Amino acid sequence: MQDQDDKPTAARTEPGPPSGLGQQIATTLRLLTRARLVLRFRPFDTTTEEGRSLERYRRIGLTTLSGFTYRFVAMVLSLVTVPLILGALGKARFGLWNTITTVTAWVAMFDLGLSSGLVNRLAKAYGQQDEAEANRYVVTALAAMLGLALLVLVALAAAIPLVPWSQLLGVRGEVDVATVRWSVAAALGLFAASMPLGVVWQLFAGFQRAYLTNGFSLVGAILGFGALLLAIVLGAPLPWLIAAVSFGGILAALAGFGYALTRGFPWLVLRLRDVSWPTLRSLMSLSVPMFLFQIGALAVNETQSIIIAQRCGLATVAEFGIAMRLYLLTASLIQLGTSSFIPPLREAHERGDVPWVRTAFTRLMLVRLGIALVGGLVMCLLGNLILRVWLRRDDIAFAFPVWIALAVLLVASVWGSTYAELLWIMDRLWVLVALVATNAAVTVALTWHFAPRYGVLGAVVSLGTVTVLVHSWLTPVLARDLLAPSGASSRSSRP
Repeated sequence: MQDQDDKPTAARTEPGPPSGLGQQIATTLRLLTRARLVLRFRPFDTTTEEGRSLERYRRIGLTTLSGFTYRFVAMVLSLVTVPLILGALGKARFGLWNTITTVTAWVAMFDLGLSSGLVNRLAKAYGQQDEAEANRYVVTALAAMLGLALLVLVALAAAIPLVPWSQLLGVRGEVDVATVRWSVAAALGLFAASMPLGVVWQLFAGFQRAYLTNGFSLVGAILGFGALLLAIVLGAPLPWLIAAVSFGGILAALAGFGYALTRGFPWLVLRLRDVSWPTLRSLMSLSVPMFLFQIGALAVNETQSIIIAQRCGLATVAEFGIAMRLYLLTASLIQLGTSSFIPPLREAHERGDVPWVRTAFTRLMLVRLGIALVGGLVMCLLGNLILRVWLRRDDIAFAFPVWIALAVLLVASVWGSTYAELLWIMDRLWVLVALVATNAAVTVALTWHFAPRYGVLGAVVSLGTVTVLVHSWLTPVLARDLLAPSGASSRSSRP
């Protein structure tokens, strides 16, 4: 039980949804200045609606603070890493690394959406306070991921020596065939082997403890950076550099799993009898649309590098990859720093705390848009200067229209994706599949047509066309009943 003098009142901490945008902004700013009231390690009493609200904000605050810390450290490490790798490998091999990263993202689809579906199911079980059900979901998902990882590794063992990777990745003789093959084997093999470990991050997210993910990932990023530096100093070839980067993440996931089993979740027990077909079917009912969503998202975000490699060459892939890395620094900062709002929306919805859902979502949107606007302005005004300082070279710079396009894409993506995440956590998945499929088809077609003509600008405009012209207004319309003032959001979509 907390001390009376440090307990915020409901009126000060959880006001009702304000009637105007200006009032909502003012309320959000006041809450940010009072963050010290909820940023503490000691949990609040969750037997009351006020206590649940405070506990959600406590966990959101801890996750946001740790997320920004992790992202800042990762950003610094990325800024240091890129010029080191570029200097050690050259443009061609650096472009190959970016392209292999795209292939790795495609391999990630082989989890068939189980990881993403697990977050939804755990958030629901948490809202219903059903630990036994949560344990069944975790154990069943882990068993399924182990089986999938084994299948992927067997398939990779057969495919690595048979697939013409140099031709597929558009290398065009710039890198020797053996280096290409072993680089692909290192990236895909290590990723597939670590697939089951990702279950622990979904467990932390579903139970609103993603700050643990951030802490373990921070240690993993530092370890991975150290391993990469050692590999560069030793003059290791590209496959070993890829393995060095993966090293930290795998260790972090193993440590996170050990913590979850020993101290984090006393109810979590890995028993074979908890692996059940009904539980797997429940996960699969979400994983099918999520799997299709992943395909569309990868076609939008990842296939571009392969298309650009085929149409323009690895040098353009490297330039596009550098531009997108700078864009993704802000986008990742927003996502990692604020994604902790999403699972509590489902948990609060399950408990019937609908006013909290509306208020928290509005605050989430305001924070994200604020960061996106600042990030977009910095790219427009200082983008090329940042590149010169970052890369320590003058041959990579972009025209002002490229920075404008990236800034517009950033703001539009933040607006539309925030509504999309609300639809996702409430299990309204098929409409998202339709949206991302449309986006994928248009992006691939436009990239194929415009990238050879306009280079990086053509690729960025192709990536943002559907987001700006369609998603920016359609996703708010689709999610409006979930945020209706009456709180009458439909529960018919819940399994």
